[in-house]
Amino acid sequence: MKTSPVQLEIFRNRFQAIVEEMASVTLRTGFTVFVKETSDFGACLVAPSGEVLAAPTETSVSLMVGLPGWEAIGAFDDYEDGDVCIANDPDTTRGLSTHLPDIWVWRPIFVDGEIIAFAFNFIHSSDVGGRVPGSITPVATDVWQEGLRIPPLKLVRAGRINDDIVKLILTNCRIPDQNWGDIKAELASLATADRRVKELAKRYGRDAVRHGIEDLLASAEARARKIIASIPDGRYSASDYMEIGDGNARPIRIALTMEVRGDEIALDFTGSDIQVKAAFNLPTYGQPGHYMLSLAILNYFRTLDPEIPYNSGLTRPLSMVLPRGTIVNPDPGRAYGVRAATFIRVMDCIMACLGQALPAVTPANSAGAIAIILVSNVDPGTGQRRITVAQPLSGGSGGRPVQDGIDGTSFTGGWLRNVPNEVLEAEMPVLVEEYGYATDSAAPGQRRGGAGIRFRMRNLQAGTVLTARGLERFRFNAWGALGGAPGANTRVTLNPGGEAKPLGQIDLVELGRNDVVEFVSPTGGGYGDPFLRDPQHVLDDVLDAHISADAARSGYGVAIDGNVVDAAATGALRSAHRPTSGTNKGDARADFERQWPETVQHDLIMALLALPSAVRDAVRAPLEARIQASLRAGEICGRAEIDAMIADMTHEAIQ
Repeated sequence: MKTSPVQLEIFRNRFQAIVEEMASVTLRTGFTVFVKETSDFGACLVAPSGEVLAAPTETSVSLMVGLPGWEAIGAFDDYEDGDVCIANDPDTTRGLSTHLPDIWVWRPIFVDGEIIAFAFNFIHSSDVGGRVPGSITPVATDVWQEGLRIPPLKLVRAGRINDDIVKLILTNCRIPDQNWGDIKAELASLATADRRVKELAKRYGRDAVRHGIEDLLASAEARARKIIASIPDGRYSASDYMEIGDGNARPIRIALTMEVRGDEIALDFTGSDIQVKAAFNLPTYGQPGHYMLSLAILNYFRTLDPEIPYNSGLTRPLSMVLPRGTIVNPDPGRAYGVRAATFIRVMDCIMACLGQALPAVTPANSAGAIAIILVSNVDPGTGQRRITVAQPLSGGSGGRPVQDGIDGTSFTGGWLRNVPNEVLEAEMPVLVEEYGYATDSAAPGQRRGGAGIRFRMRNLQAGTVLTARGLERFRFNAWGALGGAPGANTRVTLNPGGEAKPLGQIDLVELGRNDVVEFVSPTGGGYGDPFLRDPQHVLDDVLDAHISADAARSGYGVAIDGNVVDAAATGALRSAHRPTSGTNKGDARADFERQWPETVQHDLIMALLALPSAVRDAVRAPLEARIQASLRAGEICGRAEIDAMIADMTHEAIQ
């Protein structure tokens, strides 16, 4: 390294301070609720190579390290001081943006005529056009239904805004004034980075800063490799499902094999399902260390080494196999809006693999879902469309080896802040009737899972439209670890106090005046046999209304008499208990995999991937129906049999 250890630590802290200030500027100057309250935005500094050199850890989303900045940087070869570029299209940015609401901007930072770094920023726009208010619907079948696509363009040239681009963007969204306010917040963030990096170079010299950037990336890589070397070598496999209602006979499978070899980790997604005609495709473009596939491992690094430089050097020891045409590396033009649900399920699989390698330190499975609830209506006074996020709903996290799970938030989405009820009620004609932890939602365990959230909202204006994305875990549970119980499922109900109607995964629902919608978020699994939980802790949970006295008795073997534990009755209940151990994925998943063995699913997916994309889409549903019928008849369905079915179907189509 060309930078001394002391100077390197100075640079680490200075760069970190710059990106935290960038994030703070975005937060304080943003216009939409999703930016200024929920903090769904990101900021970072990027090396000229395209690798992230620093990203915030205190404010904004954690999803920045591992982004393919080289794709955005390489879109232009004529940068000038004061330029700002903009894009939101996943296909033309090749996995930098992963769905259209993420509007990215970036700016070169010149020192003495040389680009020494780039400043990047994105905000999640509350609307970029498309078929529904808020732009995201699970049932979109291609990206053109999801809103305006912006390829890499120069929004600002040498300090002068291109008004034609601004007009084009704002004409194609439902909330132009708010969107322009958010974009200006991004521009302010980039200007802050430009000023601070130039101050740093003036103090220490351009060459010293350039070498410091290179050495910080190398330092993060070395520290990450040291952590990986402490994980036992081996191959660890896990799978889980996306509950996509796209007309197929089975849910969408995410499969992962994680191989640890010395100081390197290989993530192989072979066996993950093919791309879908729904908005769950995650456009990674096979980018190395892609930020939406590596986050769970980066979180593990930061848990063990909190002061590790948070940059893309952490992803250098990671390699990935991402078969083209799968849900984690789809072909261009697919629908991407709800790709976060897939990213979260990938995190679950990575955590499951880490749990096999390091069972004594890895938590139980987290809730596995973050639902973004959005409401839209027309202001009767102005006639203008109003759109706002009602609430991001995360489930409880999994129980931990030495602590209970976190109530109301998960490891996979804990960076999103809640929207204060008063802010929502001020922006929209709605009344929040309940927002708190749901009783009896926490999964039993020696260390229980975190409680879920109950959010009940009454609509006060006819014609209000409700959309939601990321609603998962209706069917399959987050799994419990080492004998812990699986988590609770999601519930969404229209008018729960009257003629209740389960809503399930929501595309778009029009609410009448005084309609009530209630959401109960899912929860993570428990950790350890629940009958080993300290009875006093169970009593505390009853007194805090996390669980009922009946649940204490059935789930933990603890009898509650008033406000105390009945020791004799508790002893009797626990003496009759058969100890639990291992991973509990829930009855629904066990029943499903008896009908659809994982080996059959793997062979089906590999057979489909061998077909051209258009043929794949056409044969998938009828092929799954044939396989399901054969399985029910007790017939063998290996790869050879599946290939024969495809050949028969192709022949029938020709005839």
